[in-house]
Amino acid sequence: MTFLDEVCDLSGLSLQQFSPSFVSRVMSPWLKMTQAYYPETTRLIFILHPPAIIKIAWKLVTPLLSQGTIDKIRFVRKFDGSADEFVESASWMD
Repeated sequence: MTFLDEVCDLSGLSLQQFSPSFVSRVMSPWLKMTQAYYPETTRLIFILHPPAIIKIAWKLVTPLLSQGTIDKIRFVRKFDGSADEFVESASWMD
């Protein structure tokens, strides 16, 4: 079986962009798709450069997620590079 690690880079996301519309039209459908189509193959989901507002959004989105999905999500705050550099560095691999 092939496993998938997802990387979502939120660099530059501001409070203005992080609206209820963003949560309902982008974030929630993405998480639902991950749960519906890749529940067994998604190994980890990395959220790079999460803005401070993510704490509020996380509280709104968490009830929509299965515990299995919640356990796979990792917030990465201490990485200075891009998503591509994160993947290439493989510093997150077990």
